[in-house]
Amino acid sequence: MKIKKLLKKAAAAILTFAVCSGLCGCTGQVGESGTIENVVSSNNNTGSISRAYLPIKREDGRKFKMAFVDIDPYNETFRMMYYIIESLKADGWLTYDTMPFDPNTDSDTLAMMNWLADNAESEYMEFDKDVHFYTTVSTEDEIYEALKEHIEVKKDVDLVLALGTSPSLLIQKFDFDIPLLMYAVSDPIGSGLIKSAEDSGDSRYWAHVDSSAYSRQMQYYYNTFEFTNIGSVYGDEVISGLPEYRKVAEENNFTITEYQLVRESMEEEAYYEKLKSIYQKMIREDDIDAYILNTNVIPSTDKAKELMQVFFDANIPVFAQVGSAYVSDGAALMIVDPRDASGTGPFVANIIGSVFNGSKPGDLEQEYISSPYLTLNLDVADEIEYRPSFEMLIACEKIICSE
Repeated sequence: MKIKKLLKKAAAAILTFAVCSGLCGCTGQVGESGTIENVVSSNNNTGSISRAYLPIKREDGRKFKMAFVDIDPYNETFRMMYYIIESLKADGWLTYDTMPFDPNTDSDTLAMMNWLADNAESEYMEFDKDVHFYTTVSTEDEIYEALKEHIEVKKDVDLVLALGTSPSLLIQKFDFDIPLLMYAVSDPIGSGLIKSAEDSGDSRYWAHVDSSAYSRQMQYYYNTFEFTNIGSVYGDEVISGLPEYRKVAEENNFTITEYQLVRESMEEEAYYEKLKSIYQKMIREDDIDAYILNTNVIPSTDKAKELMQVFFDANIPVFAQVGSAYVSDGAALMIVDPRDASGTGPFVANIIGSVFNGSKPGDLEQEYISSPYLTLNLDVADEIEYRPSFEMLIACEKIICSE
């Protein structure tokens, strides 16, 4: 109890100081880091180019339309899409009063996109429920046929925005002659979606790249806790950033105890039972002293909190790879978010606006490194008897505390 009181008093003092001095960046507003002027000049492998991104009307009188493809409800991709939409609104592409969604707690991106189809107003762009998809809800054939109808027959879709690696691979497989923007992809180069950070390899393709995001993240976790053996369960090693994590482990001489478990290959009940048995083995036999909750291993934060309790009982810190909701909901101690959605949102909105203005995706810059965004849960810290340093508390963008 003494640790808890000390931690919470320190956190309260620091948060008060942060608010007064403007250090706290968690305002829920679109960050200024992504603000770009009306006409942007940039250099890439094709040379120097200038481009516009603010609203423009099509010459034929039709409004621009964007198709959207995601995997399933997931807070991390919801946050990313939320800040793209807010940034498009700030740029003047569309208007609405207030979206009835919370980027910190909501997960259903498809519901938000369909709400926009009913409620957003614009002279420049529109949303269409017929071209908004979850790959876990609609079949591959359903998505293909719907997109083909709108892209090749009606010709009323101007670009496709895919969130995640598997949706991006799916749309590339369809090979439509249309701009494809890929976001929320862990490693677009390693996944084969694009050629490099400087060259997507196809004038139709663009992907957000932050090549060192996961190595920076793991280095911070190691520097803070100096663990010797961190556990990791993953579905796809590239999507889960394992190649980057392994490099950091080799450079710092610690071990990653890895187990591959593909969620989509098992019934839900059997999957979580297997996951639970792996966690118990990690503690009893593998002797891990930290655990990283990899992306999309446990989509539900409530389920994650239930399963992470085995680590908390053993005073083992749990770090989230992506998704600050895991920390907010008590399923992880902390996250150094590799993709600050409020910062990258304006960047991606700018890319969308540039494509609408006539830029080819392959000509646009792909690399954008967002500022680190540290979230810490003091209730979890208390439960595992971890006392964060003053420096860590002052560095936090958000501190979670029940009292």
